[in-house]
Amino acid sequence: MPKKSPRSLALMPIVLPLLVLGCASAPQPLPPAVVAPPSIPPLPSQARQPQAPAICSPTCSGQWRRSVEQWQKRLTVEESQGKPAN
Repeated sequence: MPKKSPRSLALMPIVLPLLVLGCASAPQPLPPAVVAPPSIPPLPSQARQPQAPAICSPTCSGQWRRSVEQWQKRLTVEESQGKPAN
């Protein structure tokens, strides 16, 4: 075991009270940070969908939506392979 220098022995009584005093004080609370909630900016006019023409009825657009959904399902559904070729 190395021999301790007289200087390090002299600092020992000072270090312990400093450590105790440093841990004894209550931590200071940080002020709450004011952060604005995230928001989605509005779309530019070029990216917006135009209004439906007056000749389109709600049932027509509903049928169109159902047709598009069926087409999308057909694109993702695996089709049967059928009989193998001879």
